[in-house]
Amino acid sequence: MVHAHGVRRRVHVGDLRPGDHVCLLFESDEERDSILRDFVLGGLDAEHKILYLTGEKDPPGRDLLLDRCRLTDAAALSGRVDVLGLAEFRTVRGRFDPAALLRRLRGAVERTLAEGYRALRVAGDLCPLPGDERDLHRLLRYETLLAEEFGSRRALALCQYDIRRCEPAALDAFAAAHARSVEADPLVRTADLVVVRTYRPQGLRIEGVVDAGSHRCLREALRSVAAVRGEVRLEMSRVEFLDLGGLRLLMSFARARAARHRTVELTGLLPHLLQVITLIGWDRTPGLRLGAAHAGCR
Repeated sequence: MVHAHGVRRRVHVGDLRPGDHVCLLFESDEERDSILRDFVLGGLDAEHKILYLTGEKDPPGRDLLLDRCRLTDAAALSGRVDVLGLAEFRTVRGRFDPAALLRRLRGAVERTLAEGYRALRVAGDLCPLPGDERDLHRLLRYETLLAEEFGSRRALALCQYDIRRCEPAALDAFAAAHARSVEADPLVRTADLVVVRTYRPQGLRIEGVVDAGSHRCLREALRSVAAVRGEVRLEMSRVEFLDLGGLRLLMSFARARAARHRTVELTGLLPHLLQVITLIGWDRTPGLRLGAAHAGCR
């Protein structure tokens, strides 16, 4: 299945393993920082070393990563995290030099293994300057070389691209250079239910079975997006079963948002669930909006 911007398959950040080369197309600092935080903490737990690439002209060392990951314990990162400015890998004419960066990464991998770590984790914001086709081609060359280099399973890479700064054609090209995209770890992951925070659009993706045993988990997941200012979208195309108690939770969530002049949209509901909502009259719940599919099954 091909997703937006050509990315074929999603992987949770906590499921990344050495040898993976994935991308994150983000459009908010919240999305970037949340996934970066899990990427860093997962690396610390796995005894990996972390290298963060930044386009900042004067990167303030570990403080930048601490801030973006909302971490307060600088000592926990001591000796295990390096921050590298991408400006170091531009030629005298200001052009990005992918070969120079790759050589540095190759050396970093060798040092990481020599120091006794299991692998090197690399993450960084890599958007080219708007309209700079030459930098775009150099970055694509870098991505190709990186995929070949990191296939050795001695390192893993998370390449971040800011949708707000990159042109659509560039985003398509960068996404196509990666076999998978990364997304946040599930808020809920049980044998029967998975709930994942989404950012484009803001909301949740709900998969599996919602029954009496999972109401508490669903309620807590809904609370995690209660403060979202815009519309919250609940993507439910992979919901196999949703009991009346679960539906009541969704209706209560919609009414609570309506009280603050906000809305929630349910998308992808199976036809029989849409019929239940309509028969009960819950389709008129304040704050609730049903996706286009609902109109088609009336």
